[in-house]
Amino acid sequence: MFDVSDAQKSVRAWAREFAEREVAPRAAAMDAAGEFPRELVGLMFDAGLMGMLVPAAHGGRGARTLEYATAVEELARADASTALVMCIHSSLVTALLAEFASDAIKARWLGRLATRSVGAFALTEDDPSSPTRAEERDGGFVVTGSKSYITNGPIADVVLVFAVTGRIETEKDGKRVSRDEVSAFLVDGGATGLSRSSVGPKLGLSAAPVGRLRFDGVRVPADRMVGGRGAGFAMAMKALDGGRIAAAAMGVGIAQAALDGAKAYAKARVTQGQPIAKHQAVQFMIAEAATRLEAARALAYHAALAADRGDAAVTELAAQAKLFASEAASFAASRCLQVHGGAGVVRGLHAAERCFRDARVLEIIEGTSEIQKLVVAGHELRR
Repeated sequence: MFDVSDAQKSVRAWAREFAEREVAPRAAAMDAAGEFPRELVGLMFDAGLMGMLVPAAHGGRGARTLEYATAVEELARADASTALVMCIHSSLVTALLAEFASDAIKARWLGRLATRSVGAFALTEDDPSSPTRAEERDGGFVVTGSKSYITNGPIADVVLVFAVTGRIETEKDGKRVSRDEVSAFLVDGGATGLSRSSVGPKLGLSAAPVGRLRFDGVRVPADRMVGGRGAGFAMAMKALDGGRIAAAAMGVGIAQAALDGAKAYAKARVTQGQPIAKHQAVQFMIAEAATRLEAARALAYHAALAADRGDAAVTELAAQAKLFASEAASFAASRCLQVHGGAGVVRGLHAAERCFRDARVLEIIEGTSEIQKLVVAGHELRR
């Protein structure tokens, strides 16, 4: 279905080599501890993974979306938490700055984000009824509020935060409508008034650093606004397209890891004088997992190619890919856990149970499956 270029093959080989050498040996311990080692972030920067979507002019690799998706897939195959750290930093921060930020912000921040500074994307409100606000004051802005479930929040060197800056009056169906004006700002991770905490132990993606951010009168210079006043909502929606493609690639990687483990176990585990791979029931589970995996990969790559082409259908395709790939990962992980039997449910004995937990969380992050269905249905019904 897809003609894989030499560049894409090279990216996959490079990402796989890094994942197998640096990530896979750490994965079980990271999951057990529920912590992401800063040294691994440094290795990811050194390898060029964190700067994949940063333009070459600013010190990054300037990768295409499909090349980036294959790298995400390979990282998730070794450890989904590691892939998530890269995805949030790249899809939701660096890609957005590369497209919408001023030349001054690009010059100051993109090089850092390509080589040493971790980014976080602060959109989700701790209390939606009392959203984070940015009040214009003394030539800049003062940000007050709190955000929750912010991946990379506890370790971020810079935070892209979305805040209400006023109200906008528009007309819809002949009626005046008022809504919040949302703008985006870059906030230094060490800014006075910014505090952070972890959300605590999680079901899956355990090692990914996820936390709450509180902004108590954080002062932000006016030139740290990204994309212009009121551009925040449109920017966030654009970022989520890329984030959902990356999440779909994560689903493919998780499903591949689960399938790899199930096949190896089925060949090695002997009952009644033969490997369980000879049993038809086991073969059926592997076949079902493998089939959904390939369908998920096709959808993820299709959405990535649409993004590279600038196709207007990318929002729907990204939602379809994220919906299907996350649920396919859960399906594949469940079947492959079943292949392991009792050995599959013991923490740390095989990767099967980690894949199972990580896949389930993937159905929630970057927009739940229900949100993806609303996005898809909205596009279909307007067509």
